[in-house]
Amino acid sequence: MASSILVVLLAGGAAAQSPLTEAQYAEQVVAASLEARIAEAEAEVGRASAVGAGRWPNPTLEWQREKATSGATEGTSQDIFNVSIPLVLSGRLGLESEAAVRGAQAAEASLARARGELRHEAVRTFATALAAQERRAILEESLSALRRLAEAIAVREQAGEAAGYDRLRIETETATVEDALSGAVLDERQARAEALRLLGPGAKALPPFQGPLAPERSLPAASQLQAELEARRADARALELEAQGAQAARRGAARGWIPDPTVNAGAQLLDVGRPGAGAGYVVGLAIPLPLFERRQGQEAQAEARRQLAEARRAALLHAARSRLTTVLEDVAGRRERRVRQREGVLTRAEELRRIAHAAYRGGSADLLVLVDAERTAREARLTAVDLALGVAEAEADLFLLSGAWDGAAPRSAQP
Repeated sequence: MASSILVVLLAGGAAAQSPLTEAQYAEQVVAASLEARIAEAEAEVGRASAVGAGRWPNPTLEWQREKATSGATEGTSQDIFNVSIPLVLSGRLGLESEAAVRGAQAAEASLARARGELRHEAVRTFATALAAQERRAILEESLSALRRLAEAIAVREQAGEAAGYDRLRIETETATVEDALSGAVLDERQARAEALRLLGPGAKALPPFQGPLAPERSLPAASQLQAELEARRADARALELEAQGAQAARRGAARGWIPDPTVNAGAQLLDVGRPGAGAGYVVGLAIPLPLFERRQGQEAQAEARRQLAEARRAALLHAARSRLTTVLEDVAGRRERRVRQREGVLTRAEELRRIAHAAYRGGSADLLVLVDAERTAREARLTAVDLALGVAEAEADLFLLSGAWDGAAPRSAQP
C-alpha cells in the first residue's frame, strides 16, 4: 500500500510536465544550478583581477603655502604648485598586464572545466534517476502480472483444480515483488530529489525522464584520446596559463633594479595679490636608488607559482594518461557484458515468458511455470538496467577524463 501511494505521488507530481531528455536536463543544470553560479562567480573574480593591471601610476598635484615671519620683508609669502609624474621606464607594466591577462584566461579555462564537471554530475544523476524509474516500471509490470496469476489461482482453487501450495507460492512471490517495488520507489524518490537539487532553487518540480539509458556510441581509439588529451583538458590549459602568467610576473619583478624616476614641475608665486608680486618655476627630478629592495620577494613568489603550476599540470596529465586506457577498457568491457546479457539472457528470458504463456493457454503448462518464467524475465530486465547504468556511468567518467565536456559540448559529441 505504501509503495502504491508513493507511485501515485510521483506520477501526479510529474504529470503536468513534459518528459525531459538527458541533454535538456544537463543544459538546465549547467545554466541554472547553484554550482554553475559559483563557478561563474569564481571566473568573474579572475576576470576582475585583470582590470586596471599594467596602468601607469597617477600623477600627483601638490599645493604649498609658505609665509616668512622674519627677514628683510615682514609677512612675505609664497605659493608653490607642483605636479609629480612618475615615469615607469622599466617596462614592467606591460609584463604585469600580460600576467593579469593570463590569469583572466586561466579563470575562463577553469570555468570551462567546472562546467564539464557539472555536466558529468548531471549525466550521472540523470542516468541514476532514469535507471530507478525503469526499475520501478519493471517491478510494477511484474507485480500486475503476478496479481493476475494470483486471481486465476484463487478461481482454480475454489473450483478444486489447484492446491493451497500454488496459492501460497504465488502470494509469496507477489509479496517479494511488492517489497522490491517499495524499495525501488524509495530509490527513485531519492534519485529524483538529487536531480531536482542540481537544478537549483528555481526548480520546484521535476518532470519524468525519458530516453535510452545508455545509447550506442562509437568511441575513438586510446591512441587518439591520448594524443588529444592535453588539448582537450581545460584544467590543464588553466594551469598552463597560470604558469605563463607567473613567468610574466617574474620577468616584470626582475626589472626592479631599473629605477622609476619622478619628474616634478610647477610654479612658485611670491606675494600673490600684493605690490611687488613675482613668479618663478619649480623643476625637479627624483630617482630612487634600488640598492636594497629590488622586488626580490615578488620575483621569488612568481617563480614559485610558476613551478607549482607546472608541477600540478604535469601531475594532472600524468594521472589522466595513466587512467585513460583503463577507463576506456572498462567502458568497452561493460558494453560487451551488456551485449552478452541482452543477447544471451534477456532475449531468452523474454522468449521463455512468451512460451510459458502460450503453453499455459494451450493447457500444457501449470500456473507456477508462468511464475517461474515471470521471475526469470523480471530478473533479466533488472540486470539489463543495472548493466546499462554501469555503461552510462563509465562513459560519463571517460568523457570527463578525456576533456570532451570541458567546452560544454553536448553529450553526443565524441571524446
